[in-house]
Amino acid sequence: MKRIGILAYVERDGIGPIIQNFVRLAQDQGIELILEEPLRKICAFNRVTFRPTAELARFSDIVVALGGDGTILRAARLVETTQKPILGVNLGRLGFLAGAAPEELRESLGRLKRGDYQLEERMALEAEIGNRTFFALNEFVIEKRVLARLVQVKSWISDTPFSSFFGNGIIVSTPTGSTSYSLSAGGPILHPDLRAFIVTPICAHSLSLRPAVIPGNQSITVQVIAEHSDFMVTADGQIVSPIQPEERVHIRQADHTTRLINLQGLSFYQLLRRKLDWSLDRREPQES
Repeated sequence: MKRIGILAYVERDGIGPIIQNFVRLAQDQGIELILEEPLRKICAFNRVTFRPTAELARFSDIVVALGGDGTILRAARLVETTQKPILGVNLGRLGFLAGAAPEELRESLGRLKRGDYQLEERMALEAEIGNRTFFALNEFVIEKRVLARLVQVKSWISDTPFSSFFGNGIIVSTPTGSTSYSLSAGGPILHPDLRAFIVTPICAHSLSLRPAVIPGNQSITVQVIAEHSDFMVTADGQIVSPIQPEERVHIRQADHTTRLINLQGLSFYQLLRRKLDWSLDRREPQES
């Protein structure tokens, strides 16, 4: 490991001192840093290189995302084709994807320099809308915006009719995203090592329709039918495209995985218990 790229939202409260501390610690250990260009105005250190955000992954060996899960998801989009490893340092509320805590920066940098860490390969998704292709590590969501009227959502799995319902939309989620929006909409939790995706209806006006788990080597096509055009596609919470009535969205497993660094060594089940209080009985003493 030669160079670490730093990604963070410059508008985040208190990010300046955290960036400056990170730079000092890295320079003490002889680690070369590359910061995304927007951070220049809050980092006045010498011997720090700045690059446009779009070029950060190309010039870095590892990308460190300082922030919450949203910053890590932004990093995943940047490294999509390069597959550079990402370390998330949690500065947010939940930090489910983060592999380190801010109070562990000195130790974390030392371990990155030595290559003392675990890499987790995470499945991602691609969506085709017209002649454009989009990437998501967590999920694609196709849903109406603000109108109260329900829309009809049709879907096909590998060209075979799968479902048709009236509701607010549909979520197509990776195992990594199974603990995000899909979970809130009643979807199952999948271990991130699985190569599968979840199809979760949003507020379906039906007593029989339930979320489904689909093998990763298959694909899904979604079509929204409505009298209005007030609906959109989001990728990992970011609006990527409006869609027209009856336009089809084709979603499949991405060609590249996303590589996340796990410095804490926690298993997925330990993360569920720690972050989401999964299967905890507060009447009993809790194990770590």
